[in-house]
Amino acid sequence: MNIATMSLADLGGALLGFSLTIFVLSYVIGDNFLFRLATHIFVGTAAGYATIVTLYNIVIPHLVFPLLDGNQGALILAVSYLIPSVLLLMKLSSRLSKLGNPAVAILVGVGAAAAIGGATFGTIFPQTTASIHVFENGLINGLIILIGTLSTLLFFQFYTRSDEAQTESVGAFTRILRWSGKAFIAITFGALFAGVYIAAITALIERFMYLWIFIKGLIFPV
Repeated sequence: MNIATMSLADLGGALLGFSLTIFVLSYVIGDNFLFRLATHIFVGTAAGYATIVTLYNIVIPHLVFPLLDGNQGALILAVSYLIPSVLLLMKLSSRLSKLGNPAVAILVGVGAAAAIGGATFGTIFPQTTASIHVFENGLINGLIILIGTLSTLLFFQFYTRSDEAQTESVGAFTRILRWSGKAFIAITFGALFAGVYIAAITALIERFMYLWIFIKGLIFPV
């Protein structure tokens, strides 16, 4: 980073990035004004960006343009979008909030249906298909996948916190599979945590490198 040859806009952006990085890293010494300022700037910027994207990608092309276009089919579709949107805004008023319940119900219903459909066709069915064809990639890998799938399902099926009678009623083989499922779940959560931790460490190293390059460019401009 050659500070001496940077334009004013690039220098301002570099100084802003340097300052915000320092503000966020100041959380190491505890919650303080600088860290809160950085989080507020981040939340405000993210909210503003989301608003602009929503306006230009959803509201204007799917609501404003159809209303001004004059096409009857597009107009009817735009009005069908406009009515729930107006009803949803009624939730801002305590007296008129009940009018927004149908729009909220539509949003929740569509969201739930999308989540269930995604979980069914994106996770359950592919996992079931993979479990059926587990031995196509080798005997050992197939056994691991099959045992992991069955034991995890058994863990969620039979696990209770204090039901000793149920624990005694199941067989030894079922108990072994259940605790194997617990081990598979623990390994999965550990791998996920390790991935998140590695990503965070990578981002932290990148920020330290940015600070070092910026400070080096200030002290030793080339």
